[in-house]
Amino acid sequence: MLIQKVPHYVDSILTQEVASSALQGGDVVVAWYTNQTNKQSVVHSHPYYELILPVSGSSVRYSVGGSVYDLHIGELILFPGGVYHSGKFNVTADTSERLVVQIAPGIWERAWAQADLPIALQPEPLILDADSVARWDFRGLLERMAQTVYLEATIRETVQCCELTELLLLFSHLVHKRQSAPPPSATSLLVARAVEYLQANYTDPQLTVAQLAKYTYTSREHLSRVFKEYTLESVHGYLTNLRMQHCRNAIASGVSVLDACSSSGFTNYSSFLKSFRALYGITPTEYRAKLRAAGIQ
Repeated sequence: MLIQKVPHYVDSILTQEVASSALQGGDVVVAWYTNQTNKQSVVHSHPYYELILPVSGSSVRYSVGGSVYDLHIGELILFPGGVYHSGKFNVTADTSERLVVQIAPGIWERAWAQADLPIALQPEPLILDADSVARWDFRGLLERMAQTVYLEATIRETVQCCELTELLLLFSHLVHKRQSAPPPSATSLLVARAVEYLQANYTDPQLTVAQLAKYTYTSREHLSRVFKEYTLESVHGYLTNLRMQHCRNAIASGVSVLDACSSSGFTNYSSFLKSFRALYGITPTEYRAKLRAAGIQ
C-alpha cells in the first residue's frame, strides 16, 4: 500500500517548466506518480540524480542518446545528473504507477564519499532487475527516504545521507556482482551519433535536419524515421527541446528574453514566442515575472 505521507501526483509529466531547475523541496525528494493515459515527457536533463521504480500497471520506455530502455514493473533505473532523457508511458492496464526519488548532487557526493566507492558513475542509466529490487527491499528503502522530510532539521541531513549511502552500497554491489546492469532494449549507433552532434551544436542557428543527415552519412528520410524510433521524438522536436531548456536557463540567469532566444539557436523570434507559449502555457515575459516573484532573479 502507498504510504500516505509520500506526495502523490496524477497524470503529471515532467516538462521543461521544471526539468532543468535545481531540485526543489530539499536534498532528497520522493513522490508517487500515477498515469492514466499514455503520455511522453520532453527531452530534458537536470542537475540532480533520479531513481524510478515502476510499481504497477505497465512498462515505461526511456530514451537516452541512441538507446531505448524498457523498464518493467519492479525494475529500478538510476539516471545520473546531466543525462538527457525522455520517457513514454505505455498504459496497458487502468493506470501506470511509479515511485520517483530525486537526489541533489551535494548530498549524493557526500554519500558517495561515505560509501567509499572508488569509481564514479558513467553518464548512462543503470538498471537493477526486479528480483534484486524485491530481495533487498529497495521500495521499502525509497519509501523510508520519503519520511525524512518530517524529521527535525538537526538530524534530517544525517539520516538522508545514511539512507542514501545504504542505497549506493547495495546498488554498487548488485551491479558489480553481475559485472554489468541489464543492457538497453535496443541501441542505434546512427542515432547515438546524431544525438551527440545535436547536444554539442544545438545553439547553432544554421543546424538543420539536412545538415545532421549529411553529418551522419545517411538520407534525411532514413534518419528521421530511425531517430523517432530510438528517441521517441522527431529531430526537430528534440532540437527544440534542447534549445528551450538552454533558453529557460538563460532567462533564469538574468539574460534578456531576446538575447536568450538568439543565444539558444532560435532564428525567428515570433515563432519562438509561439513555441514557448505552446510548450509552457505562458510567455517568456510571464515566465521571467514568475521567477522574480519566486525570488529566483
